[in-house]
Amino acid sequence: MNSPIGRDFKRSAAARGGSGLPFSRDARVGLAIGLAIGLTVAFGVFVWAQTELRRVAAAEPARPVARVPTAAVARAAEQAAAADDRFDFYDRLKNQEVVIPEREKDARPEAPTSLIDRPGVYVLQPGAYRDAAEAEKLRARLARIGVQAVIQRVAIDADEFHRVRIGPYDDLRELNAARAKLRAADIDTLVIRIGD
Repeated sequence: MNSPIGRDFKRSAAARGGSGLPFSRDARVGLAIGLAIGLTVAFGVFVWAQTELRRVAAAEPARPVARVPTAAVARAAEQAAAADDRFDFYDRLKNQEVVIPEREKDARPEAPTSLIDRPGVYVLQPGAYRDAAEAEKLRARLARIGVQAVIQRVAIDADEFHRVRIGPYDDLRELNAARAKLRAADIDTLVIRIGD
């Protein structure tokens, strides 16, 4: 009954006398010696390369530094400044003077005084702000002059705006009267026709 079929040819690692690695003890020792030799050779090449670089650097004669006259340096700086004219606007702006005559000093462009005569429904928008507090300030200012306004929160893409709106007006006389009141209070408005 000593046939190869009935025998267990597989031996455990403890029975073989090893640590369970696929290499024999002699192979592991050879691997460690080869690794040590490889690292020693690599270190030797590194040290040799560093000494060669130092020797070559010491053997090269020092290059003389060219003396450039200061006039040439100044000319090169002027050319570089002329080539880089990104900030030239600010230099030119300092040298320009705008004279405002005294009689036009307090003049402001007149707001359009044309009356709206096209029938429809309109809304007046005196402002749109990112900050809700600014919109609330404008609404309070409008309330002090007797104009009732609402604040609409609108999201456009990732931005949020607070629109101050007055109206809607479908009577053109009321619309034009409200515009005149706002113009007298020095508040500019945008007239928006609803339904266009």
